[in-house]
Amino acid sequence: MSNKVCEILNIKYPVIQGPMAWTANPSLVAAVSNAGGMGTLGCGFAPAEVIRDQIRATKTLTDKPFGANIFMAPPVLEMNGPTLLEEKPPVVYADILAGLDYDLAKKYFDLWHENGMKIVFKASFISDAVIADKAGADVIIVKGWEGGGHTSEETTMVLVPQAADLISAPVVACGGIADGRGMAAGFCLGAVGIEMGSAFLLAKECDIAENVKDRIIHTGDMETVITGYCTGEPSRQIKNKLSDRLVALEADYNKAEAAARFGEPCEGSLRKAMTEGNIDYGAIMIGQIVPVLKEIRTAEDIIVSTVRGCEKILGYEVC
Repeated sequence: MSNKVCEILNIKYPVIQGPMAWTANPSLVAAVSNAGGMGTLGCGFAPAEVIRDQIRATKTLTDKPFGANIFMAPPVLEMNGPTLLEEKPPVVYADILAGLDYDLAKKYFDLWHENGMKIVFKASFISDAVIADKAGADVIIVKGWEGGGHTSEETTMVLVPQAADLISAPVVACGGIADGRGMAAGFCLGAVGIEMGSAFLLAKECDIAENVKDRIIHTGDMETVITGYCTGEPSRQIKNKLSDRLVALEADYNKAEAAARFGEPCEGSLRKAMTEGNIDYGAIMIGQIVPVLKEIRTAEDIIVSTVRGCEKILGYEVC
């Protein structure tokens, strides 16, 4: 059967790899795209020259569609927007924590479309998904509370059916999905594609520190925690000495005082974990689905087994 996400993004399988900072590098992104999904560079708040190098490196590794993400805030758009226009990745993956501005979205979505790029937008709130849809996003991802990294307060099961009812763009489910069972659930809720982040941390082509992969494999249920409510940017990660310190800060100080103290322990924490392998004081951002992640596999195996598992459950081909 035809699949709208595959048709719009020109990919084989309706599987998008989440843009994880210090993790979704060219090697992983190209592997996902070459396997038929859509890889996405975790550009985050990286400088323009780093984003340029990553896009160019990815283009040398794949001729398939891939995305580069950008945060929909004026300072970031002004800093890194010109690089996207110069390098023209096939897909711009835009996201925001909360409060998408329609005029801003419309301005940049039109600009990116005029330059031949597709637009995938990720929302954690239905209000932002509706605005992105009106502004012209091609595909919209809704991310539930179960996911790793920045998160909100609603679950995937709650967000997906709302999005399916309210927006015209194809809906992609994200948060707590790491295999065919999760994909099938997302489709039953009204999605026509999925995004996975945590599952790809154990891809062979993911070049994070090996001891981080080992820590993920040995992480059980109830071993993730959300910190950073005081900053307005809560994030889910594996419990460790860093998260213990952050939880203590939020318990011991009022919101403003705790937020002021978050900067020092959090600075560079993703890099410390993913690149340097500091599993005690680095942030290993991952979703609640981590207990089912038990083996290192190729990106292709992760994608194909997920799709085939979903099709077995649903009883029909999804793409």
